[in-house]
Amino acid sequence: MGAASVSEYVASLNEEQRRHVSAFIDFMGAEYPQLTSKISFSMPMWLVGKKMNEGYVAVSAAKNHFSIHFSDEEFLNRLAESLPACKKGKRCINIKYGDEQSLRVVEASISDFLKLYHS
Repeated sequence: MGAASVSEYVASLNEEQRRHVSAFIDFMGAEYPQLTSKISFSMPMWLVGKKMNEGYVAVSAAKNHFSIHFSDEEFLNRLAESLPACKKGKRCINIKYGDEQSLRVVEASISDFLKLYHS
């Protein structure tokens, strides 16, 4: 069974995964305090509205990278074009551990992503 809370999810990660995922969780809490995190699909997720179809951002950890998930595929495709060092997964950008430059680009794009849902 997956984690029941964001803190349980983070606690289940190895040191490198925990460092990167925790930093993203802290970033989201500091920059977007109006969004609350919860566990959905076994990963920390921030809903833009009350339901997933109203937009979401999520984070997950893998062996060699961590992923930032977005609900909008067109937005994700445009973002992926600006990140040649990253691979794109299904509704996510995969960022290698230690690739701070790509992470900063993704973090900076979140405000544009949120504008899609609050125009």
